[in-house]
Amino acid sequence: MKPLTTRILSAIIFGPILLICAYFGGIPLQILISILSIFGIKEFCLLVRKNKNIEINWWIVATFGLMINWFIFFFGLNYIISLFIVFIILSIGYDVFSNKINQTSERIAFTIFALIYIPLLLEFLFLITNFEDGNFLFIFLMVLIWITDTAAYFIGAKFGKHRNIFRASEKKSAEGFLAGILSAFIFAYLINLIVNSVANINLLTQTDILIYGVIVGIFGQLGDLIESTIKRDFQVKDTSNLIPGHGGILDRFDSLMISAPLLYFYLNFIR
Repeated sequence: MKPLTTRILSAIIFGPILLICAYFGGIPLQILISILSIFGIKEFCLLVRKNKNIEINWWIVATFGLMINWFIFFFGLNYIISLFIVFIILSIGYDVFSNKINQTSERIAFTIFALIYIPLLLEFLFLITNFEDGNFLFIFLMVLIWITDTAAYFIGAKFGKHRNIFRASEKKSAEGFLAGILSAFIFAYLINLIVNSVANINLLTQTDILIYGVIVGIFGQLGDLIESTIKRDFQVKDTSNLIPGHGGILDRFDSLMISAPLLYFYLNFIR
C-alpha cells in the first residue's frame, strides 16, 4: 500500500474518534488525552534510552504524566508548579535510593521535559473545552490544523523548489511553509462562514479568525518543526510506527500540542 494511501486511511479511522471525543468533551476527552500521554511518554523515553543511552523507566514517567493530566482535569492549572517540584524531588530521590549516580542530571532533565512537553501541553486540549463553545473551538482548531498540514504538504510536494530552509526538516520548502500560513487564514475565514451560513452560529469574530490563522499557520507549523528538531537529535524519522502513515503520537499531535496552549492563553487572557 502506498504511503499516501496509508496516511489517508489512518486519518479516516482516527479522525472521527478525535472529533467525537472533542464534541463530548469531559471524561471521554480526558481518557483520550490520558492514552495519548501514556503512549507519547513511552515513545519519548524509549528514544532517549535507545539514542542517548540514558535509562529512564517510562512507566514511572507515565504515572507522573497521568497525575498531571487528572490533577489539571479536577483542579485546573492551580498549584501545577508545586506538583512539578514534587516530581523533581521524587525523581532525584528515586536515583538516590536506587543508587543510580551516572547520568542523574540528564535523566531528571529528560523526565521533566517529557512531563512538560507531553501531558502538560496535551491537557490544554481539555482546558479549551471549558470555555463557552469550547468544544466547537477545539474542533475548529483540529480541523484547521488538518487542512493547513494538508495544504502545506501537497503544495510543498508539487511546487516546492526552495528547500533546506530549516535544518530540522530538509523536505519542508518555503512554498509549502507559506502555503500553510495562507491556508490557515483563508480556511479559518471560510469554515467560520460555512458554519455561520449552515447553523446560523457566529462562532468566531474577525479577531478570532486572525488569531486562529496566526496560531495554526505559524505556530502550528512551528510545533511540527520542534518535533522534527527533536527527532533529528535522536536521529530517527518517526517517534514510533503506532499510527500507520503518520508515525507515533508525537508525530501526529506535534502541531496541536503547541497550538492548543496558545489558543487557551488567547481565550483566557485576551478574548
